[in-house]
Amino acid sequence: MKAQLAYIANFMWRESLRNINAQLSASEARQFNSNDYYYLTTIYYQGNPRFSQVAEALQLTKPAVSAIVRKLSGLGLVEKKQSPDDGRVYFAVVTEKGRRIVEGDEQLYGRLETLILAFLQTKERQTMMEELLSAMTFEMEKLIRDGKTEENT
Repeated sequence: MKAQLAYIANFMWRESLRNINAQLSASEARQFNSNDYYYLTTIYYQGNPRFSQVAEALQLTKPAVSAIVRKLSGLGLVEKKQSPDDGRVYFAVVTEKGRRIVEGDEQLYGRLETLILAFLQTKERQTMMEELLSAMTFEMEKLIRDGKTEENT
């Protein structure tokens, strides 16, 4: 099973890289790394968050988030927008180009879901798979919250 999981993970990452490379110029792609991808997806899923919200989600300082947004902005993936209500507050807004990267992966996840559901065939098996994935996700989130991920052990 470990080999199959590795194959799936590598397939998904390869397809994600293809999507990233289709959205970025060669020069931009050389500057864009896996941390940048993580930052971009975090901002995307937060939906135009304040810098403080990004800092909290990434467990970074606001100055570090400012640097991240500056870099992603230079790549045309995120824009820094000042709040119209409070000039001290800034939002990180994912651009169309940034959305195409994340939403390309969303399409990839949809393709994987379709393959899994077709294989499982019955509603009962599909429900079991959903429960299994929910339990795995819960345990992974708990490891992250508790700071017990592989890199921290």
